Amino acid sequence: MLLTVTLALAACGGGDITQPEPDPVGGGSPTTQPGGPVDTDIWGFDVPTNPDAVLLEWLSVGGFVPVEYNVGRAPRYVLTAGGLLYFQGPMTMIYPGPQLIRFQKVQLDQDQMSAVLQAIGQTELVRSPEGSNETANQFVADADTSVFVLHHRDGTTSQYSIYAFGLGENQDADVAEFAGLAAAVEAGSSGTPVDAAVERLQVVISPSGPVDDIELSSVVLWPFSDLGEVPAVFNDVRCLEIGGDDLAEAVALFDAGNDATFYESGDQIWRVLVRPLLADEEACVTR
Repeated sequence: MLLTVTLALAACGGGDITQPEPDPVGGGSPTTQPGGPVDTDIWGFDVPTNPDAVLLEWLSVGGFVPVEYNVGRAPRYVLTAGGLLYFQGPMTMIYPGPQLIRFQKVQLDQDQMSAVLQAIGQTELVRSPEGSNETANQFVADADTSVFVLHHRDGTTSQYSIYAFGLGENQDADVAEFAGLAAAVEAGSSGTPVDAAVERLQVVISPSGPVDDIELSSVVLWPFSDLGEVPAVFNDVRCLEIGGDDLAEAVALFDAGNDATFYESGDQIWRVLVRPLLADEEACVTR
């Protein structure tokens, strides 16, 4: 997942749905087998036949943020062919907030999935393997870029990136098409989500200076191997994946911490950014 975005997420749960009868986009008739396949003539593309396979990713890359935020940055939304929508849980406005925020998932109903499929079929994702729109560079600075990635049934992907998507006054036709897709995806997240199981963790670390705010900050002894031995991915920023036998202890550790919790390892104080990884998602990808 990234700019040749490789997020091979096969998302965590099933959730087959029967593809609804849409308003035809080009003649033909869809099949109604749960999870696909879906007739190319109806939607304009082939939906993967495996309901657990990733269909669509909406990513954010770049922007005026510290470099560690772009190492293994979480996707905004991931939608499977079976209609399961994954997204990060809500952020609290209270500081310090929780250190570990889980992904949430919600099952789209037939109408919601139909709306997303139709919206995809109206974008450049079905017309070209790769494209971009940088128009907003003329009037917006330091914004991030939205990258939409469509996974086809044959294993190929197409992607389209839009700088400062949703900001400024970009009225280009392609941006309007993706605004329709974004609205359909976001509408699907309005259901009743549940926390997705934590199967692995990604931990981005960087050396910290003195911990100044004694009242809000705390330093905890790191219980695993020396963080100083973790390879750097950019300057002093390092990244590791935690799973297997260490997972339960790590989840408990980060659940007990918060945004102001630092960790001592190898005579160094470390700042951490931690998040779950979706199933088969590659850790520590720089975007």
